[in-house]
Amino acid sequence: MTEHGQTRRRWLATCAGVTAGMATLAGCNALSDDGDKATADASPGGVEDDGEYGPWPMVRYNAANRLSVPHSGLDGEPEIRWTTELEGIVEPPVVYNDTAFVSHNHSSYTAVDLSNGDPIWNHETSDRKAIAVSEAALFVAGEGVEALDHDKGDVLWRTNHDQSVESLRVHDELIYAGLEDRVLVLDKDGEEQLVFEVDKTVQSLAIDENKIIVRSRPDKDKDGFIMAGYDRNTGDFSWREQITHVQSWGDDRQTRTFPLINGEVFTVDEKNIISIDTETGERSDVIDLDHTPWSRPTIYDNNIYVSTGVLRSYNLETAEKAAEWDPEEKSNEAMLFADGNSYAVHSTGWNTPQELISIDPETGDVNWGKETVELSENHMPVILNGLILLPIDDPGLVAFG
Repeated sequence: MTEHGQTRRRWLATCAGVTAGMATLAGCNALSDDGDKATADASPGGVEDDGEYGPWPMVRYNAANRLSVPHSGLDGEPEIRWTTELEGIVEPPVVYNDTAFVSHNHSSYTAVDLSNGDPIWNHETSDRKAIAVSEAALFVAGEGVEALDHDKGDVLWRTNHDQSVESLRVHDELIYAGLEDRVLVLDKDGEEQLVFEVDKTVQSLAIDENKIIVRSRPDKDKDGFIMAGYDRNTGDFSWREQITHVQSWGDDRQTRTFPLINGEVFTVDEKNIISIDTETGERSDVIDLDHTPWSRPTIYDNNIYVSTGVLRSYNLETAEKAAEWDPEEKSNEAMLFADGNSYAVHSTGWNTPQELISIDPETGDVNWGKETVELSENHMPVILNGLILLPIDDPGLVAFG
């Protein structure tokens, strides 16, 4: 395990020489390929499609788990355009060519037409949760990794692995599958290109040009997880860091993914936002928090955002709380950013449905709030061009526009 040797002061020193405003922080910010300057070409695993609403190829948007996306979102207070009824727990969908692909009810995948919410096809299999899409196919957890035809849901190929597929990412036409104790790399035809062992049990992956970063939780009864880095081409082990953090869910839904930006991964421990250099494994305390973080961090426009029960904003250059930011909104989930606005799900209380809210990233002021349907559990929204998709356990997938 890498020693925890770098303090916030030292971390800030590595960012010295940064100009104010829109300058890029090397390893600290990534406006060149993140934030409101993101494009599909510049995003690891980004896809091009011909749809009106834009693609959302993976859980947490792309192979680097960035939640700052090149879509327009919504300008004004939305209305519910349609609801697709889906059974059971409804996971955040992926989107390609104006079709949402949704994992739900433990073993079902349903394709939904974004223009009207009509189901197109349904695929039943033996596993759920992991899902990703590219120009080649939809990839899902099932009998190993399964590749499905976009239009009909027909199985194109499957790997038939016994282990559960916990995470799927796509980058440079390769599919990265985090199984329980290994990472499998496949080409678009399902041929194995690389496999290597990792710490059990894999929770999520992030991929860039050089590294595969794996988050694993070795003991579900203990508070903590492992971050580890591997060479993207060979699978050779580089470094491992053990991190303590209270598990707020059985699968640690709120914090299990992490952004990978310019050779740095950002995550949280019990009282800090931390970064890890993907080449050396050197860990840095970036922001000292006064409460335990409930969500993973999101980086946007020289600021870093996190939930500690309420949404918070910090300046990356100074590591101080954003001067104008004083929101009262409560959320367990990370914030998303699109076209100069941010979005979150606001918890209003036990007896009222949650609200989908739009927030000014600089001040924390709420632009608008829209009450969601039912009292069921809401999950992280998917922000598209003129449409927001919100997965809600029973009833299903709700579209705001």
